[in-house]
Amino acid sequence: MAGEVVLISTFYSFDPFVAAAHAYSPSKIYLVVAKDTLQKIDGDLSKVREFYGKVAAIDVIRVEDSDLFAIAKDTVKLLESQKGRVIVNVSGGWKLLAQGVLYGCYARPSLVEKIICNNLADRSIVEIPKLSYGLTSAKKKLLEEIARRNGRTIAEIARRLEKTPGMLYQHLKELRDNGYVDAEFEITLAGKMALL
Repeated sequence: MAGEVVLISTFYSFDPFVAAAHAYSPSKIYLVVAKDTLQKIDGDLSKVREFYGKVAAIDVIRVEDSDLFAIAKDTVKLLESQKGRVIVNVSGGWKLLAQGVLYGCYARPSLVEKIICNNLADRSIVEIPKLSYGLTSAKKKLLEEIARRNGRTIAEIARRLEKTPGMLYQHLKELRDNGYVDAEFEITLAGKMALL
């Protein structure tokens, strides 16, 4: 099954989806849709089932409408459940949906073969770079401790991690500079996504 192509696509209407479906001939299609759009897009979902349902299994993944973290988390869960070659299409839907799916892909770049979108000028497919959050294991452990901080001081976290406070402050500065913690060294949305 390693050769099986899985297409995960943000979805709001039929047209932005078609180029990816034709280019990659998936045997499994996941359409990621915002819950509040389901009634509006029912006809387009039916069209996908009509055109592609005979050659691909199709599932609709309903996600929270504007919760970036929840969308990224759902994307990570979906990526981790796949066995084939995964292509992620972020052409359809609204911007928060596409961004949430991208952030999920950035949390698990090794599970994604390609991230693509449509070029509106000529309808060609454009590959989007696969990025990652770039955390070393030491910074990830520190960020995990910050996420579970519950009022603990940096000195207490340093003792728990068996590091000096000075060493931790250097890592914290880098985490802050990258937006993973705020000025008070509390975890940010970006930090939460980096821990997915």
